[in-house]
Amino acid sequence: MRVTTNSFNNDLRHNITKLAERQLRLQQQVSTGHRIDSASDDPNAMRRVLDLRNEQGLLRQYQDNITILRENTNMVYSTVQGFKKLSDRASEIAVVADGTKGPSALNAYAKEVDQLIEEAFRMANSKHRNVYIFSGTKGTTEAYTATRNADNQITSVTFAGNTSSAKIDIASHSTVEANYSAEGANGVLKTNVAGTDFIQNLIDLRTELSDAASATSTPADKATALSNIKGSVLSNLDLSELNFIDHFSSIGAKLSRLETSETITNQQIAAVEPLISNEIDVDLADTLVRLNEIQNAYTAALQSGSSLLRTSLLDFLQ
Repeated sequence: MRVTTNSFNNDLRHNITKLAERQLRLQQQVSTGHRIDSASDDPNAMRRVLDLRNEQGLLRQYQDNITILRENTNMVYSTVQGFKKLSDRASEIAVVADGTKGPSALNAYAKEVDQLIEEAFRMANSKHRNVYIFSGTKGTTEAYTATRNADNQITSVTFAGNTSSAKIDIASHSTVEANYSAEGANGVLKTNVAGTDFIQNLIDLRTELSDAASATSTPADKATALSNIKGSVLSNLDLSELNFIDHFSSIGAKLSRLETSETITNQQIAAVEPLISNEIDVDLADTLVRLNEIQNAYTAALQSGSSLLRTSLLDFLQ
């Protein structure tokens, strides 16, 4: 069998090219620290890495959802605490307002309650991250609009939000309602139960105090107004306070659930990261040894090839 000189040259170039490619690949692995940079490097491992990264992305999204939900829930919790303080003060005024108080004292109470109404209205339109927190899913709309009289006092409020709530994923097959509504079956300020309308209860208290303090009111009118305060107004304020306490419980339970979910999600993320690392990260010590071997083989191939290529037919004829 006749072997041509060109055949040897082609084989030499092919082997040197393969050694150069292997050397380049090992150098890239050492510089990047990654064993896999493309699917062709290891298709099966790349598939496992893509699956793990997809799982990691979902877990990080759950983590972000939990963070936003916790922020919003904490904001609602602190606001409900504010409503509870207003309710406590309104109940105190309703208790101390009696027939022993003169018109000036009752008028002072009425003015204080007017400020409680203004503060309750302001808090009902609280925003977080530029979203109204008590408007349900209508986050760009104020929860309440106010109607005022000639003295600029709030005489009624109109709910402009809705009672809907979006559900946000915090884990696989686990969702949490993200929105709160001022009104509705589970409203913060007004439920479907009669007498739980907190702002209206404050307005009623102010009205009765003003009537009792009015110079034009007869003793019978004053007695009726104070009786209403001790009766329906105080009873309704108690209903509003119970509603706030119920929300403390439900919000606290939600915060506890979010905290537990966040802990589990963080643990899952921490467990996935080393799995990805095991698939793509290179064993630096082993790679350096192999790179040294390839470099030696590459250098030897160049040297032997150079010596053999200088040999011609004339060298054998001498």
